[in-house]
Amino acid sequence: MKKFGMTACAMVGFIAGIAQAADNRIYAGISLGNAKTDLESGHAALVDNNKDTGWKLIAGIRPVDWLGAEVSYVDLGTLRQQRPIPDATDYKLEQSGFDAFGVAYIDIAMVDLFAKAGVVRWKAESSFSGFGGPVHETEHGTDFAWGVGAQLRWGSLAARLEFERFEIDETPQANPQLLSVGLTWTFL
Repeated sequence: MKKFGMTACAMVGFIAGIAQAADNRIYAGISLGNAKTDLESGHAALVDNNKDTGWKLIAGIRPVDWLGAEVSYVDLGTLRQQRPIPDATDYKLEQSGFDAFGVAYIDIAMVDLFAKAGVVRWKAESSFSGFGGPVHETEHGTDFAWGVGAQLRWGSLAARLEFERFEIDETPQANPQLLSVGLTWTFL
């Protein structure tokens, strides 16, 4: 019985060491996932699929367990349609931006649940070709963005799953979103 008690105490100590408080410092990371954009009806007919691979580079700071700030560069992929028929329209839409969020955390042992809200400074470049020549358009704007997610921490390394939505209602894009998985590393 004494041996069982010592083993149980050792296990509790080990678990307590792993389930430490959040690593509250500066972090950086990368995420990769599925980007989706709702297109207005006139542009929706021009693309085969409104989804593409998206990715982002992340930098953040978490000064206390429950609150942080995060900035990132996000690439929301390229939507395209290429028509094999001569004189048909080829269409391409490339989307990217920089965002800044305030992040609220709920710390549960090795897992953090988080919600974030902020702004995105976005850029959308679209091009049409065919039917009389190429047309290029570039649009910029700043709009509201939000997200939710969870991350699992192992010391300074964390694996995260998150959903972000960018409230953009400009032609031709509307409300791009990114569902991604990624890694962050706390280093300072």
